[in-house]
Amino acid sequence: MPLGRVNWVDHAKGACIILIVALLTTQGFSASGTQIGLMGWVMSWAQPFLMPTFFFLAALFLNRTLFGHPKHYIDRKILHFVYFYCVWLVLQEVVLNSGMLFSAPHVFLSNLVAALIEPRESLLLVYLLTVFHALTWLSRRVPARKVFAISAILQIAFATGWIDTGSIVLNELGRWYVFFFAGFIAAPVVFEMVERVVGHGAQTGRALIGWALANAAFVGLHVAGLPLISLALGFAGTGAMIAVGLMLSRLKWLSIIGYAGRHYLIIYLTCAIPVTLMQRGLIASGKIDHAGLLALAIALGAVAVSLVFHRLVRRTQLNVLYRRPMRLRIKATKFSRSSNLLPPPPTAA
Repeated sequence: MPLGRVNWVDHAKGACIILIVALLTTQGFSASGTQIGLMGWVMSWAQPFLMPTFFFLAALFLNRTLFGHPKHYIDRKILHFVYFYCVWLVLQEVVLNSGMLFSAPHVFLSNLVAALIEPRESLLLVYLLTVFHALTWLSRRVPARKVFAISAILQIAFATGWIDTGSIVLNELGRWYVFFFAGFIAAPVVFEMVERVVGHGAQTGRALIGWALANAAFVGLHVAGLPLISLALGFAGTGAMIAVGLMLSRLKWLSIIGYAGRHYLIIYLTCAIPVTLMQRGLIASGKIDHAGLLALAIALGAVAVSLVFHRLVRRTQLNVLYRRPMRLRIKATKFSRSSNLLPPPPTAA
């Protein structure tokens, strides 16, 4: 397994995070009753594979730390996400619900406390990454086949609605954990397969077209959420997005997507504020005749704003938004890079 950053992984993550921001944007317009046209269909097409790919890629390098020192793992993979969830939860609430802060501070505080149990949708992925890393560590001595089989069964049950616990965390864990765990156990196979398809761009392109059409057919027939089909589409789409990442990594003029992938957490943490503020402004103005195009523009704008804001504050006292202070790290791992959201430059193709 590569030791440094891997370009195709960064590009696949970049494509994922851009689609995730677009999904958040379209959901915001839909919640207001606005018709978003073609953009809504594109997001429906992406939903069978978007979250599976995100969590699969998030676990690809878990072998590097899972069986190391417990303190090291807890600091890097659990407290890391806990810190950023809490910081950005408070920041989002202050910025987006400032009226409640002054008019009903007790309600504001109770909402913050409640969000520690049932996470905000805008920070759900960070919360789930915390839970998934903790669960994987707790089950690290259990045979991988058993964990995978149980999580696959749970995915079928939760994704199809057979089980509904009433808890956002438990429901989402049931739907997506199988893909996270699969990314962990299948990492060596994935890297080997990628090496085999390098140099076969034409065949890969044809395979991607076939996959895109098949995925669209399942979505169009409204069967993408059926038992086993949702699981299969999740893994098929994950493989396709890995291939997309590989192809994008060969195009230097699209290196910005790899840059976004290397900073995917920064984008995810930051984007909710500009997305929400821009949507509120547009909805209040009534100028939403082309909501689909506006949703795309807002999503791309939010990605850009997130990256620019990060560059502006990273050498100021506001860098605590993206870098965990040394005093909040476990002493044995206080020099670990991973408490910083700034990644090293890529070193592997």
